Amino acid sequence: MRNVMLFAIPLLSACSFSFMQYDDLPVVQATYNDNATKTSVMAAGGKPDSQLSLPGNGSCLNYTLRNGSESMPFYVAFDASGKRNHYGYITCQAAQSKGIFE
Repeated sequence: MRNVMLFAIPLLSACSFSFMQYDDLPVVQATYNDNATKTSVMAAGGKPDSQLSLPGNGSCLNYTLRNGSESMPFYVAFDASGKRNHYGYITCQAAQSKGIFE
């Protein structure tokens, strides 16, 4: 069991690091704000790569985060009033297929 933990810790830190390298980007910082809105996120992140309409007049923005030669998808979803209610390091379409917006 001890060997399993020694093996798992580096793997977990590597996964965490892959997301953390994007935390300082303006769009991510704006999304983390407790009062994030569609307007504030778009002001920080600019025009999204694409937008998806969600049930109940909500919307979801797709961004591609870049750090040097690496990139990662990032989505931010909003309710009908424009308040952020979901976000993550996948696309809107992937979040929708996982049932996150239901």
